[in-house]
Amino acid sequence: MGRSGLSFVLQLIRRLAASDRGDTADEQLLTRFAENHDENAFGSLVLRHGPLVLHVCRQVLRDPQDVEDAFQATFLVLVRRAGSIRRPERLAGWLYGVAYRVATRVRLRLARLRSHEKSIHGLGETASVEPSASPDDWYALHEEVNRLPEKYRLPIVLCYF
Repeated sequence: MGRSGLSFVLQLIRRLAASDRGDTADEQLLTRFAENHDENAFGSLVLRHGPLVLHVCRQVLRDPQDVEDAFQATFLVLVRRAGSIRRPERLAGWLYGVAYRVATRVRLRLARLRSHEKSIHGLGETASVEPSASPDDWYALHEEVNRLPEKYRLPIVLCYF
């Protein structure tokens, strides 16, 4: 999904923001979506938790298209598992963990792919321009936050991400 796809998602989120008063609990929205396939409930959840998911994906991944893919994949997991989330009151922490795992898998897959391409094309020691080490620092931070027990991870996610 390119820039136009992201702008479509952002327009959708803005439209939902105008209609969402934010007074419905995550548990209620999740139940409405899981049981009735209520698109407005799902939209409210995306609106509410989308910035968190996008933030995590951006800090683990470098390429904007990979970020968009991880963002979408995270919410696809929510669509598939909405009815089986055991602690819906902790949805933010659950989505954080899903976003982190999805983005990490994408990052590892891309690293393997780059390594494979280098070995095939004999690029080995080719000079390349690496972006700032900052994404690696963010990756390490998210890796450590993800290792925390849920009761410690959730406050950090809610306060800082």
